[in-house]
Amino acid sequence: MRIGILGGTGPAGSALAARLASVGFDVVIGSRSKYRAMEAVDHILERWPDRRLPVEAADNGGAADADLIVIATPWDGATQTAVSVEGHLRGKVVISMANALTRIGKEFQPLVPPRGSVAASVQAAVPRCMVAAALHHVPAKELGDLDHTIDTDVLICSDHRAATDATAELVAKMPNMRPLDAGGLSQATPIESFTAVLLELNFRYKTRVAVRFTGIGDDPAIPAASASAAAKELVDGGAGAPAADPPAG
Repeated sequence: MRIGILGGTGPAGSALAARLASVGFDVVIGSRSKYRAMEAVDHILERWPDRRLPVEAADNGGAADADLIVIATPWDGATQTAVSVEGHLRGKVVISMANALTRIGKEFQPLVPPRGSVAASVQAAVPRCMVAAALHHVPAKELGDLDHTIDTDVLICSDHRAATDATAELVAKMPNMRPLDAGGLSQATPIESFTAVLLELNFRYKTRVAVRFTGIGDDPAIPAASASAAAKELVDGGAGAPAADPPAG
């Protein structure tokens, strides 16, 4: 599977690119400028010269030609970036990992976008794709350190069963990262906002925290969509109207 990361030159996007490539995915780092993407790829390959990571560079349009797309731009550019490559996203799973946050004084505070979350805003702007919200709470520095695994849960929410399944499969390929189905896209609002709490903990305790939930088995079952159901969703949901109305905002 080829993974395209839009806006993949920042810390989170390039870290995710390296981690996904290290577990066997072909990764395309995209940017508004292909030259910036090339610089990001060079940095990854120079840092890990012995790993032969399958990472390449493209502009955002080229990255959006991949099989599954991740939007790793700053939160206020996520919707605009998705719209700019809308024709490439039809029928595809698109993972939104951005958090709408601002810093006031020494504290991070969550913002609420018009649709309730960044992920819901992206889904409303490009309704012919299937958006999943995920990877919000994974610290970028640790994600990009391929010498160590990250012991963390990854909450996934989407209004499309096929998007939840595809995202869970991607997350499960990364050692010690456990995908958890957190429900519909309306849950992206508290999930994105909770990132402000984690950043506050990082600041107060001089660390980088990750999220783990107790009381859930080590290998939780995420109900898989049948092949016929997934195909129907690609036609009726992915290439048509969204499965549910986004939160009012």
